Amino acid sequence: MRGKTYIAAVLASMAVTTKAKTQSLSLKDLQAQGVSSIEEPKSSSPAQVYGQIRMEGMQYFTPIPESPQLTYSQLLSARLSALKETSLLDLAADISGGTFFSRGQSHFVVHEAYLASHGMGSFRGFLGRKKKDWSELDRRWQLGLWQPNFAIDALRPEEQGLSGLFLDYNTEGWELLGFATPMFIPSMGPDIREEGGGLVADSRWYRAPSRDYDFNNRINNIRYELDIPETAKLVGNGGVAFMGRLGNKEKGPWVVTSAGYLPVNELILKRKNFKDVSEDKVDVTVSPDVTYHSIYSMDMGYSFSNLKASISYLQDDPREKLPETEWSIQRLNPIQAYAAAFDFSLSNIWTKTLAFQLEYLKVDGGGIVDVLANGTPDDFTLFDKRLKFTNALSFRVEGQLASFFRRPFVTRFKYLYDYDQRGSLLNTEFLYYPSQKWAVVMGGDILGVQDESYNASSFLNQYRANDRVYGGMTYVF
Repeated sequence: MRGKTYIAAVLASMAVTTKAKTQSLSLKDLQAQGVSSIEEPKSSSPAQVYGQIRMEGMQYFTPIPESPQLTYSQLLSARLSALKETSLLDLAADISGGTFFSRGQSHFVVHEAYLASHGMGSFRGFLGRKKKDWSELDRRWQLGLWQPNFAIDALRPEEQGLSGLFLDYNTEGWELLGFATPMFIPSMGPDIREEGGGLVADSRWYRAPSRDYDFNNRINNIRYELDIPETAKLVGNGGVAFMGRLGNKEKGPWVVTSAGYLPVNELILKRKNFKDVSEDKVDVTVSPDVTYHSIYSMDMGYSFSNLKASISYLQDDPREKLPETEWSIQRLNPIQAYAAAFDFSLSNIWTKTLAFQLEYLKVDGGGIVDVLANGTPDDFTLFDKRLKFTNALSFRVEGQLASFFRRPFVTRFKYLYDYDQRGSLLNTEFLYYPSQKWAVVMGGDILGVQDESYNASSFLNQYRANDRVYGGMTYVF
């Protein structure tokens, strides 16, 4: 499962995490509150700055006996988005950070940071880290196949931009985009450390690999050690990608197709085992590595009035990478994903407007098998799945249901059922705005499965004890 993403924390130059969780408003959230995005400023002012501060307390229903400190947390986080225009260039940035009071842990993330050419009509060049809509399927289901995720909290992953050079010719009716980069910034997961011979993390969203190993019909205890290579070896992996759009995604028919040859955003793990025949234990050295994949996606849709419908396909073909002698490495199985989505809004419901989303995802493949230097499967696998959901139906509704003291009360509700896991995920959030800039937030997340003995390594089964509630306040400026 995605616990293996922890080693990406060594790339601190772009995103530094030390065991934190966050939920900052995105640029789209700011725009929904009347704040423009960094790409499309509403005025020609040379400098624009928008931000959000959030104070949040979170309580999990079920304590973990070995980690009681993870049952409750208090987080202070902030996000800042800025744009400065000049006669030739635009400079844009979107950054966030946060700290937990009770644990003394903090994080800092660069979501976007780029220079953009200005005043060249429909053609623009971008240099830096930037988000683009490569794939509707990847964005909606937060797969992290096209763009990396910041996912130290598995229920709050946030898509990050790719880093490199973007050449974009964009009009209302069509778009051509080319991307090239000499560097790689992977997805970020919980920060992992060695402790007592195991790999542990101060996170409810990490499951350590097994400490038991069957050797000659005898159970041996595994003692893990991390071997982190030089940052340059991980970062110095480039790639290319292309995207084309025909039609306007806001009205009428449209189609988007993307293709690329890029590093897989999730670092793969290799390991070396050392067995002392005189003792029932095995020493395992774990080290991160990078492999590439060819990725292709296509989205087709039609937008009109208050309804948008789309179908999507995504194909990912990882390149097999064999380890050195005496090492094992993860082999990523290819992914073929299909999705359909309907977005619609209803007006004048109790004089309010509600937005609805209905989505379905089906994934074939996506397993992980550890292999030896000769390519044959090992008899031990660290993690066996690449994705959280593989056969899921999701329903979401958001809107202002009521007003109190003439101030809006907003509800967000999402229900997801995964047929392969025989389990569900329920997310609810309520926001009350006593003023235009302040909001009081309350919410909760509930995970469950029908049969705890079925598919024990699935995401919903592993984390079914992570039901939680949270509350706090946000300030937008």
